[in-house]
Amino acid sequence: MDIEAVWAYVLLMALVVGVVALPPFRAVDNTAESTSRYASIDGLRGFLALGVFVFHLVVTYRFNQTGVWTPPTSRFYALLGPVGVSLFFMITGFLFWGKLLRARGRPDWRALFVGRLFRIGPMYLAVVVMMLIFVFAHTGLTLREPGAQVASSILQWLALGMIDTQPAVNGYEARHVLAGVTWTIFYEWAFYLSLLGTAWFARGRHHLVFVTAALVLAMAGLATWQLPAFGFAALFQCGMAVASLLHANVRPNLPDSLASALALSCLALVFVLSRGAYGGANALLLAVFFYLVCTSATLFGLLTSMPARRLGNISYSLYLMQGLVLSAVFGIDRIKAAATASVPLHWLAGGLSALLLLVSAAVGYVCIERAGIQLGKRVTRPGIRQRVDQEVGRNGPVATPQQAIEIGRTSRPRQTESTQP
Repeated sequence: MDIEAVWAYVLLMALVVGVVALPPFRAVDNTAESTSRYASIDGLRGFLALGVFVFHLVVTYRFNQTGVWTPPTSRFYALLGPVGVSLFFMITGFLFWGKLLRARGRPDWRALFVGRLFRIGPMYLAVVVMMLIFVFAHTGLTLREPGAQVASSILQWLALGMIDTQPAVNGYEARHVLAGVTWTIFYEWAFYLSLLGTAWFARGRHHLVFVTAALVLAMAGLATWQLPAFGFAALFQCGMAVASLLHANVRPNLPDSLASALALSCLALVFVLSRGAYGGANALLLAVFFYLVCTSATLFGLLTSMPARRLGNISYSLYLMQGLVLSAVFGIDRIKAAATASVPLHWLAGGLSALLLLVSAAVGYVCIERAGIQLGKRVTRPGIRQRVDQEVGRNGPVATPQQAIEIGRTSRPRQTESTQP
């Protein structure tokens, strides 16, 4: 059996979908998901995170054999990770540019950034703390580097991904413990900050012209200098372009079956024709796929199914925790030795890792992510108190309880979108 046999991925996905459909996973159901404007996107997230996991599962096999962290050799597995990351970036660009368009370029910046901080930060910090515990457990709880250097490395890891480094800690390659996934969060933060400069273009009718011009420049920069930053910028801008098209009500009137077939065709072309992980052609094909998913394609109902919605809810934890789970499972000497010697046993260990990841991500979502989201909302809630004072100030210095309740109700955001990033 070849480690990169495609049917192994299909079986693993079927196992995950079957397990997450079980009653215990009702705990991750989101009461607002039935009113989500983009249910297919919510369902897509989970499969993207799982694709990145399988990518790293195959990387782990080679890593355990050679000690070298390199991408898979087959085109399918080599692209699973980059395709997942590319679409995650597009989703971010789509959702947040869409927020600016609906706010006519004048969003509540405080709520936006505080919300991002409490959405990204808690789970990120939890995962990094677990990684540090793993590292120091494997370095014998003794300093192998100068204390100042160890402290500097730890502080860089604790910076919520705002620093584009993944330094070794106490002489141990910490990034391997997390499968290196945290690098994408730096680009997420960079995109959020860029909105401060691009918001002006969301105020008028020419937002689509601006986004198209920015995308063309990013593609030209990628083709000329081959710098990854241009490719990542293009991915965010593809998502922004889709948001602008939908804001202008430019959408195809296609039945789900046809839209799903076209979307899958675009995705298949990426895996068949791709010559690089983050190339311009890949970005455009994935942008068409994403546009169809945002408008009418559910991939024949898969993306709006109950298991997909649950996977979408826990996708951030799935993404962040995959390295920890792989490190824990393959850190057991007997499992590592057996999996290294036998491809079927490696995939069997991979299935065990997937189940452990599902449970861990579900617990992380319920206990950490969801709590962080609610805390972020409470932190930004004082704005309601200010509105109460403004509305009833002429009738007295303090609002009555009933007035506060009524004003608070009208101040709450409509539950029309997913709370996922």
